Amino acid sequence: RVSPESTYKIYSALFALEEGVIAPGSTARTWDGSPQPFAAWNQDQTLRTAMENSVNWYFQSIDHQLGSDSVFRYLKEIGYGNETIGRDLSSYWMESELKISPLEQMILLTKLYQGKLPFAPEHVSAVLEGLYIPDSEIGPLYGKTGTGRVNGKDVNGWFIGYAKDYGQKRHTVFFVLNIQGEDHANGSTAAKLLTDLLPKLLPADR
Repeated sequence: RVSPESTYKIYSALFALEEGVIAPGSTARTWDGSPQPFAAWNQDQTLRTAMENSVNWYFQSIDHQLGSDSVFRYLKEIGYGNETIGRDLSSYWMESELKISPLEQMILLTKLYQGKLPFAPEHVSAVLEGLYIPDSEIGPLYGKTGTGRVNGKDVNGWFIGYAKDYGQKRHTVFFVLNIQGEDHANGSTAAKLLTDLLPKLLPADR
């Protein structure tokens, strides 16, 4: 088990939708004007843009509105990793208390897609739509990256999601990739590795 980093935002969004903090047709949050580390974060966000640009302040905002008790209750209900959040609701999923294994990520992701987790179908759809990655070279691709930084170095990279209608048999192929290292182990590298590896591991003509 390692920190889920921004892959956890899938479930943060689901918890907020279930509790009415945001709604499928009303997910906007206003930027408070504080300087952010990335230009795309320095503006108002919707769930779609916040997921696409992995905007930390958006998910921190909905987590704080949810509160620790609700977050912990949902983690226990779905069995998310070690089900631990600690005291800091702003960073528990970023190289902190919350941990999950790649196998646990895969189990939860497939259950989510199959409607086997305790979330309303319209909320699941809203989150999955937010994972869509346009212009993929391997066909319809849905995924979320995550990057863990320690002392300014990228040490923990995730890419999780699924390729829809993949190959001649039009399978839905789920994937979870985690990479670790002393530096350059980030979500972007994991995503590039996955899109390079998938056609080799599962040729499109199979």
